[in-house]
Amino acid sequence: MRNLKIVNFIGGLGNQMFQYAFYLYLIQHHRRVKADLREFEGYPLHNGFELTQIFDIKLKKATSLDINLHDNNKGNYFWRLFRRINGSRKSYQNEKIHFSYDQSIKTDSMSRYYWGYWQNQNYLNPIEPELRKAFIFPKITDNKNADLLSEINRKNTVAVHVRRGDYVNHPSLGNICDLAYYQKAISIMKEKIPNATFVIFSNDQRWCRENLAVDDGIFVDWNTGNESFRDMQLMSACSHQIIANSSFSWWAAWLNPNPKKIIVQPKKWINDNALDTSGLVFKNALEI
Repeated sequence: MRNLKIVNFIGGLGNQMFQYAFYLYLIQHHRRVKADLREFEGYPLHNGFELTQIFDIKLKKATSLDINLHDNNKGNYFWRLFRRINGSRKSYQNEKIHFSYDQSIKTDSMSRYYWGYWQNQNYLNPIEPELRKAFIFPKITDNKNADLLSEINRKNTVAVHVRRGDYVNHPSLGNICDLAYYQKAISIMKEKIPNATFVIFSNDQRWCRENLAVDDGIFVDWNTGNESFRDMQLMSACSHQIIANSSFSWWAAWLNPNPKKIIVQPKKWINDNALDTSGLVFKNALEI
């Protein structure tokens, strides 16, 4: 059981994609890597474990024995004793500093149970080709999205992602990408791309229609539930992106293959000035 790495998966699609990148990063440096998907059993938020549903990604799953021997937060006296005997008593490792890169992980020979989001491009860069092969969306077959994709491909489009809903007044993530942010971002894009067509993706389209000044904008409000990922797919097909402080639109911008893409992203990602989020800044991105 020694030298086993287990990655806990939790959260929405964007978080799962970061965790999968971390999983591949570990595989690059260690022989035995498995995934713990238990938290999606009865998970009430988002759309469950989507990596398999959308990308047909298969993970090597940790067994109950693997998990009980390495997740120090679980189990009774019996398992605590077994972890001591197994030498895995201190294997549980939270992400020490969110958004940071921990270089020691690639050389750590101890068995570990990793809990975190691992949102830093230094984990992604070494395995970028594998990620791009893995994150290929299924073909669009419905007429509404097919028509929009055709229009996106014909025009010089800017995807605008507005995350509201759970972000409104959120103590850590709220009030960062506010109306002023989108007004400035749209103004910058209009100046740089005079013929731009703005395609707005949001969980609050009413707010967007009432507040975003875009002539002939396209407001995408039909991809919901298990089809919500289509918004990420369509955003990534646009020529350029205005993203929120959200892993969902971050991945859409990352997946955009346009070598001349313009990305506007917020300077601030979270309401904690002590955290360094520079690992999420795209090369040549416009931060506002």
